[in-house]
Amino acid sequence: MPLRQLAKPIRLAIGIAISLLLVWLLLRDVNLGDMARTLEKADLRFLFPIVLIFVTRYWLRAIRWKILVEHLSAVTTRRAFPRVILGQAANMALPFGLGYVLMIQVTAKKFGIGRTELLGAEALERIMDGFVFALLMAIALATLTIGDSFTGLAAFMLFGTPAGIALAWFATRKSAAIHSGKPWNRLLTHQRVVPFLQGLSSVQSPRQTGNVLVLSAAIWISEALLYWAVAASLGISLSFFVHIFVVAAANIGAGIPLAQASVGLAFLAKEALVALGETQDAALAYAIGVEAIIILPAILLAPIAAYDLRLSWRDAIPGFGGSRSQLGQDSDSPRSTREEQ
Repeated sequence: MPLRQLAKPIRLAIGIAISLLLVWLLLRDVNLGDMARTLEKADLRFLFPIVLIFVTRYWLRAIRWKILVEHLSAVTTRRAFPRVILGQAANMALPFGLGYVLMIQVTAKKFGIGRTELLGAEALERIMDGFVFALLMAIALATLTIGDSFTGLAAFMLFGTPAGIALAWFATRKSAAIHSGKPWNRLLTHQRVVPFLQGLSSVQSPRQTGNVLVLSAAIWISEALLYWAVAASLGISLSFFVHIFVVAAANIGAGIPLAQASVGLAFLAKEALVALGETQDAALAYAIGVEAIIILPAILLAPIAAYDLRLSWRDAIPGFGGSRSQLGQDSDSPRSTREEQ
């Protein structure tokens, strides 16, 4: 069998193995009976604020995505909303970062934006998220007794993410690619790189960049509120800064590329609470509660979101039910006509 054909099953096997390892680490030293009793004591009065925060969080994500791509296509918040729900479900369910790949394909089909342009826009969104995570983690480290294990990571991200934003700004300047004597000219004017830089080019707009950054902060603070509501419903009383720390640490952990994002998030959420003095059972109940609130609604709403987008297999899988000539029409360049909003 050719090596190329072997690569996919090998990656799948590695992903399953890593996910199982994280599940084992998640469950070790845990009394499942005590954990179940903790979950049974959940106060249902917190259900309404949890639902309200959940909807607000997705609406903020939809507004952010609309602003993120406004230089590429005019998209309404209403149209962006189902795309955000579908993206969250895909990112939680699929390993290897395949959720992002799937959503780039779907978005290119449904919103008439080139794939490489979308890749650039998504890259900037992730850099912004990383910067917010670094700020949240720095705030938590300054206010909580956590230890030095996360200090290096926070310092690295506080340096690395602004450097990434600065690099994106430099590469997307109009003057960056016109000086033929510069060694990077050939790279910046390459036919594959130009649309990627176009996706990144929102960083040249202070208004657009500022709005995306403010919305990113609002999104992750609302997620911390969601974590707080879950903990309060379980009778776990913690400083709000603890939830800020868990949001930052758990979402960085969710970026483990070879495992399902949901497994990485649950593992980091549990370990963070244990490090802060909670019992293994209470910490796991908290992690499971957070996971259930974040993942289950997204998974349940994903089919509705797919229907709202009029999504078909041909939109999600290039060439499904089509010919090679049809495939060639959906290249990295955006469509000439954009979908009516």
